[in-house]
Amino acid sequence: MTNKPKPGLSEGTLHEQLTDTSKSAFARYQDLALGSNSLWYLVKYELIMLFASWVPGALGLVLRKALYPFIIGKVGRNVVFGQGVAIRHGQKITIGDGVIIDDGAVLDAKGGSNHGIVIANNTIVSRNVVLSCKNGDITIGSDCTIGISTLVHAMEGSDVTIGDNVLIGAFCYFIGSGPYGTASLELPFKKQGMTPQGGIKIADNVWFGSHVQVLDGVVIESGSIIGASTVVNKNVGEYDVVAGVPMKVLKNRRADD
Repeated sequence: MTNKPKPGLSEGTLHEQLTDTSKSAFARYQDLALGSNSLWYLVKYELIMLFASWVPGALGLVLRKALYPFIIGKVGRNVVFGQGVAIRHGQKITIGDGVIIDDGAVLDAKGGSNHGIVIANNTIVSRNVVLSCKNGDITIGSDCTIGISTLVHAMEGSDVTIGDNVLIGAFCYFIGSGPYGTASLELPFKKQGMTPQGGIKIADNVWFGSHVQVLDGVVIESGSIIGASTVVNKNVGEYDVVAGVPMKVLKNRRADD
């Protein structure tokens, strides 16, 4: 009989649970980093991260390739893990064949009711990329490139789905998170709650320039191009080329044909 991790965050907001003073610091660390109260999983996680995560060069690559599958839900063949990759709630992370996770990336599948992070075959997650779940799900298709220092964030009710062959430039932000309530002048914003807008859905073969921000509730259709520094606050049609703040449609690529 296997000792499977149990969800560590199942009720209330993540912030309340992670700062619950009735729990010990040790228990809150398990909620934050592991999503499990299994001591066996804790031991595996701590030893593997201690002896493999920081090791440079080819030795580090070999160690991480051999050991990380013991703390990640599913890892395909020929996966490359760079130096200093952070793993949170690893049992809810699925990685396909040929994926590259570069140095300093963060894979955070945190949540008590979500499925976590899925990265399909031959996708490159570049240096310092952050994939951050807060009870939401992140799904990235095959043959994608996620540019340096990009953030993909998914709250509950605002999942982020990225199709195949998507190119994302450096320093982009995909914010699967609805706006906070603002009606009360007395309550802090976080106590007024958030209103999910349905998440972000990106079809196949989309190209994002650098420093793009994509807001919650947006659907971006296939073959489209998003210019650098654009704030995407509304849907983008098939083969549309958009840019600017506010976002404007510059042309449709089918017109060139």
